[in-house]
Amino acid sequence: MKPIVFIILFFFTCCFGTVAFAQDKQNRKQTAVVEEIVMPEMNVANNKLTLKNAPVGRRVEIFTILGNKVRLIEIKSPDGEYELNLPRAIYIFKLDGVVKKFVIR
Repeated sequence: MKPIVFIILFFFTCCFGTVAFAQDKQNRKQTAVVEEIVMPEMNVANNKLTLKNAPVGRRVEIFTILGNKVRLIEIKSPDGEYELNLPRAIYIFKLDGVVKKFVIR
């Protein structure tokens, strides 16, 4: 029975986030708590960057399609809008492992 429980916990850990174990010393029972990992969302419209679930204090790096860094935006709130003022082109946005390509028209 125990190997099946650990296999299920391992599966949930790989798919949904981290698992923390807690043990009740009086009842000698062990329980698992699964934490969900929330990825930041980025969207660009009308030359404005909209962020959701972004980590405060981190930076959004903006590159041209050739790899030249053109902007660095410091995140001040988890959900917000930032004016870009970028010329028409294709850009790559990078934030905490999330990389997206946007076209500024």
